[in-house]
Amino acid sequence: MALELDPSEANRVGIQAVVDRALGWERRSGATFEEDKTVIIHFTRHPERTDESPYTIKGQALIPKKSGEILGLMMDSELRYEEHIKEAATRGLRAAMCLRRLKMLTPRMARQLFVATVAPTMDYPSNERKARGIPKKLIRWIDAFCSNRTTTITVNDYTSGLRELPQDGFPQRSPLSPILLLFFNAALVQSRIDSNGGSIAFVDNYSAWVTGPTAEENRDGIQAIVDCALAWERRSGATFKCDKTTIVHFTRVIDRTSRIPFTIKEDAIKPKRKAKILGVIMDAKLRFKKHMAGAATRGLSAAMCLRRLKLLFLQTARQLLAATVAPAMAQKMGARAITGAFRTVSTAVAEAEASIQRVCERHAQAGMRSYINIQTLLKTHPLASLNVSTSRKYMSPLRKLTLAHEGSNIERIETIQAYAVPLWHNHVSTVCEADREAAIAAAENVSDIAIATSASGRRGLVGMGGTVAHRSFGQTDTVVASYSVTLGSRDDQNPYTAELEAIAMALRCMPDGLQRRELTVLSSSQWSLKAIARPRQQSGQITIRQIYKHIERLGKGNNRVEMVWVPSQDDCLTMSCEAKRQAQKATRAECTPRSLPYQACSMRTRLVAAQLHQQRRLPDRVGGYSKRIDRALPGKHTQALYDRLKRREADVLSQFRTGMARINGYLSKIGAA
Repeated sequence: MALELDPSEANRVGIQAVVDRALGWERRSGATFEEDKTVIIHFTRHPERTDESPYTIKGQALIPKKSGEILGLMMDSELRYEEHIKEAATRGLRAAMCLRRLKMLTPRMARQLFVATVAPTMDYPSNERKARGIPKKLIRWIDAFCSNRTTTITVNDYTSGLRELPQDGFPQRSPLSPILLLFFNAALVQSRIDSNGGSIAFVDNYSAWVTGPTAEENRDGIQAIVDCALAWERRSGATFKCDKTTIVHFTRVIDRTSRIPFTIKEDAIKPKRKAKILGVIMDAKLRFKKHMAGAATRGLSAAMCLRRLKLLFLQTARQLLAATVAPAMAQKMGARAITGAFRTVSTAVAEAEASIQRVCERHAQAGMRSYINIQTLLKTHPLASLNVSTSRKYMSPLRKLTLAHEGSNIERIETIQAYAVPLWHNHVSTVCEADREAAIAAAENVSDIAIATSASGRRGLVGMGGTVAHRSFGQTDTVVASYSVTLGSRDDQNPYTAELEAIAMALRCMPDGLQRRELTVLSSSQWSLKAIARPRQQSGQITIRQIYKHIERLGKGNNRVEMVWVPSQDDCLTMSCEAKRQAQKATRAECTPRSLPYQACSMRTRLVAAQLHQQRRLPDRVGGYSKRIDRALPGKHTQALYDRLKRREADVLSQFRTGMARINGYLSKIGAA
């Protein structure tokens, strides 16, 4: 920016000399002056002294403007900055809420990236699908699934008629579509990734890159990628959209870049300065400041929307914060939106008053959760079998997680597979009545073999118990067997996994010679019954797989297994009461587990969250007034204080507790109160 005090010809020559000197430094240093960010202003409070004749910079005419930014301060042509005052809060918050930056390895080579969007179709030769190992029968099923497609449009209460789609393809939101895309893009994507280049794809986005010392040497490699992609397009019937095709030259040395366009389908595609790769906007220097600014803006918008909801109870506002504001990292604005505290209140005090997690606590919990999830993978999984590099020059996120949680004592963590049972497997029939009386009636109508299970967790132990009885109409129950087992400590197991283990043990003890019997499991844990009815990637999957294994074994003898939920505090069912006594018997002080069980993934995650919660404390020299008011800060009691209050009531309480109030000593001293 150039400063001009008098629009005389002498000053005009001086401004042009400043521009020429800057352009000369640009050629020597390799930097780049962007024309769209160059501003010339005449600073004067006399309109007759202004001059709007343009200046010539790089062959372009630049007209003097009426305002511009000088050392971070937005000034107008009259040397006033009212415009800056209005926008200072917003711009400052956007910068402050970019809380974390990933360290990127500075590239020693210039890199060229080709990004394209593919519109898939099913006009793909059958011989190529056969080459991928897909059976002929499955190919016919896929063709029938993706051909002759129809669609309808629904607007409010109106639904249009069925219309045929002109082109075959993958149905959107179908569970089969992501799997088919893996085979569909395989011929294009499967290439070796090394120091010279590689390629990746996600759904319909295809990205490929080559490396070299300069952009000119990379040009042949990029053109080869384009030709290969167009040849695959002709073979497969897919369509590359030129308007969504991006070419970027990644380098931090300006002399290695190039602006020469590429020709794709007779369209000239110029290299751009940024591209979106796997959802992250990267610039030509492999930085993502624009992406961070966009994320901060979304977080600020969510926090401001939450702040406008005046009549919400604080408990509801805290739930909205966790769902919308916390993922966007707008921490202090979110805390102020809940309690209504002043902006001068420190972030640590605002977080303690709002009873929300700190940023470092949330990051530590997310990192530990990721580390535990990696440990639950099968040993044959590529991520689990990956050797973590010991290099400390550039540590990957996986290496940092390993170093941070090496002594976490999760050697016995459970293994969670991709699925508990095959998708075509019949699921267990469960009866969970919403009405208490209906649930009791369903449990009392059980006949033949009844199995009542229960779990207990107390004194730091988790135990299970159960009873097996034979039922006949008009006769008393005949108890066949009872069992009581201590599973392990509360750090490894919980009542949910104990309930699953109690059901698995009862089915495991059923003899193979059982024929044509009705087996009904009575359980008071809806969580466990729903997990058995809809098995997925979840904690306790090992036990759920055993339950289905024994149900399949009993099914060979034409036996039928059903599960019924009973209320936990029902004294009418003698079997349930006896099962509860057996479970409590297994958690006595003198009980010890026979063998060490597996560590439940959900329990270890909750244990880490509880440990992080216990470490909460206000930093030294922060919140002295709040510490004098409430020595137990931060704690759970603040949540109980605010939960029943509405926003305006919480505003008053937070002002008293933080010492930042509308009526205070400062206003009294100046006579304004």
